[in-house]
Amino acid sequence: MRNIEMSQFGSTLTDREDGKRAALSILECTPPPLQLDFAGVMALGSSFGEEVVLSIAKNQGDTVTILNASNIVRNSLYRIAEGTSIHLSFEVQARP
Repeated sequence: MRNIEMSQFGSTLTDREDGKRAALSILECTPPPLQLDFAGVMALGSSFGEEVVLSIAKNQGDTVTILNASNIVRNSLYRIAEGTSIHLSFEVQARP
């Protein structure tokens, strides 16, 4: 499973258009399964998150593994997944 470092898109991820570009970039370059690593991301808006997380989930059986999400980012992800069929799995990984 390949990790996608979400901090490459910024530390505050809020814009829907940026989310669309990020999702397209991820899906074009990385075949599933993959997991999203939010280390270094301070804030996640629902617009950006919906574009990325829902797109990734659709391509891998409605499941996404989330790594190193702060409580703020985790709460945003819970709200994004609410009312959908996607399942989020949260893990904390030590970083080198």
